[in-house]
Amino acid sequence: MTIGEALKSRRLHAGMSQTEMAAGIVSESFYSKVERGVHAIDAETLIKILSVHHFDVTGFFAQINNQSSTGPFFELTSEITFAQNRRDVKALDKIKRKIENGEVQAPL
Repeated sequence: MTIGEALKSRRLHAGMSQTEMAAGIVSESFYSKVERGVHAIDAETLIKILSVHHFDVTGFFAQINNQSSTGPFFELTSEITFAQNRRDVKALDKIKRKIENGEVQAPL
């Protein structure tokens, strides 16, 4: 998985637009080109984008380096981390209900 693909995955998972992801850090045009693999992004800018939106930086790099981390457990962990970082109790309750209803399996 490329950095652009991972950014797009995180952005869509969070329900954000490219404009919101760029967040005044880079232009929307540049950000769009990073997602599409047209432009490279430096580490400092990438980490700033991830941090501003409360994305787990370590998990992000694990996702691009380890294809197995893109499975359902990675998505569940990412969803939980995102909700925790935003202190979104409603989202955490929704995840809990999904697990309890068997819609997803929690990692052991």
